[in-house]
Amino acid sequence: MSVSRKWDPWKMYDATPDELRAIKERAKARENRKAEWMKKHSNPFRAAGGSGFLLDPAVQRFIALKATQNERFKYTFSSFGIACLLFVFPVSLLTYTAYQNHVEKERKYRNGEVMYKDRKDKFF
Repeated sequence: MSVSRKWDPWKMYDATPDELRAIKERAKARENRKAEWMKKHSNPFRAAGGSGFLLDPAVQRFIALKATQNERFKYTFSSFGIACLLFVFPVSLLTYTAYQNHVEKERKYRNGEVMYKDRKDKFF
């Protein structure tokens, strides 16, 4: 029993034929730009020709974006929460545990539970 399909979902688009043609042209132009960039970027004699720099507008925009990232940062509650999770809480936890460890060692030393020769930090 072979059923012939009249409706093919792979051939149905929400775009007009002109829009599909424009999409294909843009994809072809993008591939051409990528191929040209790779050709120029991988040329071992690039610096010998006098122009050692490749200026791609998209790469330059990305570099400018990264260089000025702090100027566009917006303080929000979630950014504050992330800063607390990544810095404030771990530092506080480590400080608290180090302090408690120090207090416990000092208590044992002062009560005479650890002999002087058995102390690990007697030379510090």
